[in-house]
Amino acid sequence: EIKLIGEHNQQNVCAAVTAVWQITPDLGAIRKVLASFSGLPHRLELVREVDGVKYYDDSFGTTPQTAIVAMKALVQPQVLILGGSDKGLAFEPMVEEAIKDRTRHVITIGQTGSKIEQMLRERGFDKITAGLSKMTDIVAEARKVARAGDVVLLSTGCASFGLFHDYKDRGDQFKVAVQSLS
Repeated sequence: EIKLIGEHNQQNVCAAVTAVWQITPDLGAIRKVLASFSGLPHRLELVREVDGVKYYDDSFGTTPQTAIVAMKALVQPQVLILGGSDKGLAFEPMVEEAIKDRTRHVITIGQTGSKIEQMLRERGFDKITAGLSKMTDIVAEARKVARAGDVVLLSTGCASFGLFHDYKDRGDQFKVAVQSLS
């Protein structure tokens, strides 16, 4: 009955239930909340499904580790949007997760886009689009390469500065671009 996806969210639910249980063991109330809570904006938020492709906004994921968690939460073939401004974090684990069999295509953006692209190519992954700077173009490219049954995941693993004001702006622009798809 839980609407939140991903093992990390299941762990969070277990921790929350444990804490609430100390206050009230009202299983009905706990179940009602868990069945109705669909998450916070920009955190693995399903924006829309178009032509059998689901578009997820995880713009809050501004580190490689949070991008990895988002990738693992979705089992479908993926079109990933990775990159942004450089915080000096290691991209190797994120790139290793991105080259797994379920990744159909990667769109690299922002200041770190070329670094991520190079790392992907060094590992033999070449289904990459680079150099896009407008969210409408990024979403259009994602739509072009995605197939029915895929997910498009905006979980960049980076801060948003440079192309966007902040993660909220990036996520909001993603949502507007996805909503405008016909």
